[in-house]
Amino acid sequence: MKKLLFIFASMFFMFACTQEEENLLPTNEKATAETSKLNTAEAQLRFAKLLSQAASSSVEVRNFLKKEAIKQFDNDYDIFYPIVKDKIVTDGKSFKDILLSYCNTPNELTEIEQSQLLLNILIPDLTLFWNFNAEKWDTNNKEIVVLCRDDERDTMYENGENIGQMEKGNIPGFPCLVVKNNERLNIKTINTRSGEITYEFISDAYDRSKRIDKPATRHSERDDALEPTENLTIGIASSEFKANIVEAWNELKNIRGAYQRDYIYYGITKDNKPGILNRNIREELYRFRIQPEAFTKISDQDKVDPTLQTPTQEKRYLTYDEIMKKIWSDGMFEFRFKSYIASDNNDKAMEHLLTFSVDPRDLFSIEKIHVKHKNSTAFRHSKNFYSVNPANLKSKWYYPAKHSYTQNSVFTLPWDLYSKSLVIHLFVEEHDDAQEKKESRTIVNEFVNKADFSIEGGGEIDKIKLTAKLGYGISSTKTTTTVTEISTTLGSDNLGVLSFFYHDPIIKSESNGLYNVYSVFNGTVEATLLPKDILK
Repeated sequence: MKKLLFIFASMFFMFACTQEEENLLPTNEKATAETSKLNTAEAQLRFAKLLSQAASSSVEVRNFLKKEAIKQFDNDYDIFYPIVKDKIVTDGKSFKDILLSYCNTPNELTEIEQSQLLLNILIPDLTLFWNFNAEKWDTNNKEIVVLCRDDERDTMYENGENIGQMEKGNIPGFPCLVVKNNERLNIKTINTRSGEITYEFISDAYDRSKRIDKPATRHSERDDALEPTENLTIGIASSEFKANIVEAWNELKNIRGAYQRDYIYYGITKDNKPGILNRNIREELYRFRIQPEAFTKISDQDKVDPTLQTPTQEKRYLTYDEIMKKIWSDGMFEFRFKSYIASDNNDKAMEHLLTFSVDPRDLFSIEKIHVKHKNSTAFRHSKNFYSVNPANLKSKWYYPAKHSYTQNSVFTLPWDLYSKSLVIHLFVEEHDDAQEKKESRTIVNEFVNKADFSIEGGGEIDKIKLTAKLGYGISSTKTTTTVTEISTTLGSDNLGVLSFFYHDPIIKSESNGLYNVYSVFNGTVEATLLPKDILK
């Protein structure tokens, strides 16, 4: 609970209303209480003129202000006017009495008080620049300048006279006081009958009575947790599969030398009878992720690739939604996956390009965000700075089909082992616009023994002869090397190659109804291919 701080009231109203029920207004209705027509800057300037006269003319006033500031009731060198105005300064005169002696009209100070219910005097801590703060103020020196926080012209008053404007961005090299509203307090309620006002601290961190250690420093830094980290190893539900993958797992998981894709592509069961190629099955890029260590590499194109920003906010902290909106710059990463499956006749190699525009928020989570807080001073509001160390980025799985890439995320031809390699190669890059270039890549391919297949036994559809696989597994293979040409650009970031084999498992294990599926990882990119029935 925030501590209720002070209660002030006119003595006349206090006695007049002792028998009446209090009529309290909450803070957001305080404007209905008596207020003058002075705006904040006007009221502060009038008060600054009076204060400068009082401070320049009386060492007792200067000593009084110094003593009150050193108390640091809100953990800063603040002198809250509603607290101190009725305190005796000298010769039985209160601080308010002394200020009234410099007023041109009896109502001048009342108008200021009514318009500025949080009126405050700050002795700024300028020890970062020169030897001045409340403790170090030599009050025997009557030269003291008064400025106002909300005066855009930065007018300086000395002994009631306007002595000019301080240049923007300058730090005073002379003793000074700053008139401002206290930003560490809120108005809790206003009693319109009694004139009573109650205040509370915005945070217990500002309440000196609750401080048990050193006062808060002017600046602080910390790391805050921001987003939960995704569990990259959790299994997936059977509803995610778009082919009979679970059936293949259950049918062949205990059969040595049998491949799950034999069941899916050719319908070969544990009975090991010949099966015909199902030409409706394709390999789908089910998901992929990028290692956070690659972030600097893929965000290198200025004003195009998304980058991490350092947003700031005055007076308050940003909300989670505001941070997530501001911490990333505009733009999308463009990832390209070029698939290549060699043919025993190289002129008929199967190639297909998959392109995805990805929001960085879908690719990385931010585990921690660094917050640097600068407290308010006489010359600026409090300010918070937000930044992210790339080491605090965590990888997330990206699912193309969940981002409307359902047609583009499958390969165009079935994986026919009679004429195609056992290996699908995926060349991955983060694409940046620049001059196109061609690159030659040498890859290793693996082909099955034709003796494992029969064309005659496969039949035909629309005069296309279908191959029949004579049983699960492969009796023997042959390895070849081919050179393929990759189209890319000078600015694109090569993220390596992923190689998937027909005989790789699809499901590796099952636990509590979730399935752990096989993925390929090259140190930068990890991806999962799953067979998909295009008719489902």
